[in-house]
Order: sequence, then structure tokens, then C-alpha cells
Amino acid sequence: MDNRAGETSTTHFRTERYFCSNGEWYFLTRGGGQQGPYINKEEMEAELLLYLREQSMVSSAISN
Repeated sequence: MDNRAGETSTTHFRTERYFCSNGEWYFLTRGGGQQGPYINKEEMEAELLLYLREQSMVSSAISN
């Protein structure tokens, strides 16, 4: 398995970015934040994709 950019160790434990608690869905952000609750997994997944796309656009804007 390849390392992420800037990672030197080959041992990393990655967890899922989403979880269900009391029937409500959430996803975790890289900075340790939590987004949700969402009424079902499909809504949460759609919001997660939007969040990731937005973060990618912000990152691209900063680097340009």
C-alpha cells in the first residue's frame, strides 16, 4: 500500500468517515469535526461527497 503524501510510516489505521448513532447518520471531517445528523445513509453519503468536493475546491484555490 502506498503512503499518503507526507507520510513516512507504513503502518496507519484508518477508520470509516461515517457512522450511525441512534438511527441518525454522521460523517467525520479530517479536522476532527462531525457533520450531521442525516436521516439516512444515502443523504449522508450525498452530503459527504458535496463536502469533499467543496474542500477540494478550497484547497485548489489556496494553492493557486
